[in-house]
Amino acid sequence: MDVKNKEFWEKKEVINTQNISKTPYNYEKYLFKEATSRLNKVRNFEAANIYGCGTGRDIKVIEEHFKPKLIVASDISENMIEGCKENLKGWNIKSNVQLHVADASKLKVDSDKFDLVTLLNSMLTYVPKRKNRLRIFQNSYDSLIERGVVIGVVHNQIGRPMKTYYFRLRKLFSFLLKDKVGNKSTGFKGYKLPGYYYDKKWLKKDLAHAGFKNISIMSLEEFFQNTGRAYDKSKSYNQLIFICNK
Repeated sequence: MDVKNKEFWEKKEVINTQNISKTPYNYEKYLFKEATSRLNKVRNFEAANIYGCGTGRDIKVIEEHFKPKLIVASDISENMIEGCKENLKGWNIKSNVQLHVADASKLKVDSDKFDLVTLLNSMLTYVPKRKNRLRIFQNSYDSLIERGVVIGVVHNQIGRPMKTYYFRLRKLFSFLLKDKVGNKSTGFKGYKLPGYYYDKKWLKKDLAHAGFKNISIMSLEEFFQNTGRAYDKSKSYNQLIFICNK
């Protein structure tokens, strides 16, 4: 069934797949460590801006690692935010948490305020139009203090064979498709919606367009290779992880 982004994330069966409390993935721990290293040179950690917070899992892991005084978290789904409110009641969250129901491309938060912005859980995969992804990156940039950090995860054009071949074919027509090479239907639980899959070139280009510097991007395959472990990209999503500074 074809649905729109907000409609998809309002559905109970979709929310149930996200309504879990997990410890950070290894690649998230790496991003947290790198962010901490960069931020230690700036000031004590005070505030985090979380886009696509879902039912609160990102709030929990960010609070546990960084212990910020303030967390501003947002999601496009009203039902996700309601679930997040319920979860926060049962968690020992000491940060001041402010929740918003909003499209990340339209949400304006205070400028020059946050030490960290997170774009985790491949939330940008569900933003098919480049102009909206650029707005999200720009909003992220504007909200950060000088030398603040953004970390994120996006779906990769290189991974399972059928996905990889699909994007290789589309790249042959990149002179026509341009920034739309990465567009592909996505979704689960029987629902389909427009999506977008990045490659390193376009991800770096979009981050730089917003003004970010010290941009570091790697695939999960590369991340696991760097830690001496095997990763079979033919059976996995092989997401791209990134970190950069204002």
